[in-house]
Parts: sequence; structure tokens; C-alpha cells
Amino acid sequence: MEQAKQELEILETQYPNKFEYLKLELRSFISLLESHYSDPVPSSSYVATQESSSNRKRKNGSFVSQEEPKKKLQKVVQDTVGCTKRSRIDVVMERAQACLRKIQRFKTSNK
Repeated sequence: MEQAKQELEILETQYPNKFEYLKLELRSFISLLESHYSDPVPSSSYVATQESSSNRKRKNGSFVSQEEPKKKLQKVVQDTVGCTKRSRIDVVMERAQACLRKIQRFKTSNK
């Protein structure tokens, strides 16, 4: 993450009007990593979204369960958050690596 911050700073100072896509990718990568490390617990907005989704499914009759709604919601949130966070982090890491490779190629081509 520190390398990404350094590269972003270099891009912004040396090329203020160029490479906006790379800058956006780096900013996105940095903010996602910061949010991941600062907030490992699902936010209340995420829980509300899961709850409303579950309510819709129940109304349509395709979601029938003997468990209490709160227990079911907690189970869904735990399962979904664990899976989603892992795959989201993998995607972010891949994007960041691709972005850093582009920056390195650019640096070597302009020497």
C-alpha cells in the first residue's frame, strides 16, 4: 500500500494532467485497502441491504425457513461477507499489480 501511495504521489506531481486512469486505479486500490483494514466488520448499511433482500425473497415465497429472521440474517451476512471480502481483495490486488506494472513500463520507456 505504501508503494502505491508513493507512485500516486509521483504521478500527481510529475504528471498533473496525464494518466488519470492510473491515478484513479491507485486511489481506488488505496481506499479499498484502507477500508478493509479499518473496518473488518460489516457496516450497518450492508446489513440493512441484506435484510431488505431477505424480506423480498420471503414475500415472494421462494425463501422459506424455520430459523428466526435475525439468526438467518446473521448467517447470511457472515457467509456473504467472508466470501465477498476475499474475492474483492483479490480483485483489488490484481488491479493494483496491473496498475503498478503499467507505471513501471512507463518509467522504463521514458528513460
